[in-house]
Amino acid sequence: MLSEDRKIKTRAQLREYLAADCARYPLSARRIVPYLLQISEGAILRRHIVLLRRTEYYTNTGRRLLAAFYHARLMKFQNRYCLHVPVNSCGKGLWIAHVAPVLLNGNATVGEYCFLAPMISLAGDAKDEAPTLGDHVQVGIGSLLVGGITIADGITVGAGAVVTKSFLEPGITLAGVPARKLGAPDGAGMGGQSDAP
Repeated sequence: MLSEDRKIKTRAQLREYLAADCARYPLSARRIVPYLLQISEGAILRRHIVLLRRTEYYTNTGRRLLAAFYHARLMKFQNRYCLHVPVNSCGKGLWIAHVAPVLLNGNATVGEYCFLAPMISLAGDAKDEAPTLGDHVQVGIGSLLVGGITIADGITVGAGAVVTKSFLEPGITLAGVPARKLGAPDGAGMGGQSDAP
């Protein structure tokens, strides 16, 4: 769950979030019809992010009727496309790569300008503690992050990685089962070095 200072509470913040999010799914003259008819992947993802942000705004500003209306629309849309992203869990600039299963636990937190590939899961543990991702984190296809772990800013989680512990060094790459550090932020030490024996 996002901290209070990162939640959308004003119309200016809503516009700011939508501008950052929708930049990933731009509209142009030739994309208007696919957007209106929801027949392209970009159109579906753009519609999802707009519904998510409007639901957050109305929820956070205490407009219960509008919040309930948008929440119902969001749930229907997410269930249709298997995009399970809870309200108030992701910072601005969220980029979901494709229309494919994405599962975030209700207690998960995703920082700003993060990239989520298809078939990923930020799952809770037995205590329902869920992962916290920093800003500019990239989560590769098929990755699983479990429990109350923390992933620092700028970390790249490789495809198919299973992350069960925190990594607090910014800018590193994680891969494997269980996930281990592959290299330093400047690229030095690449080639299989690990932070654990």
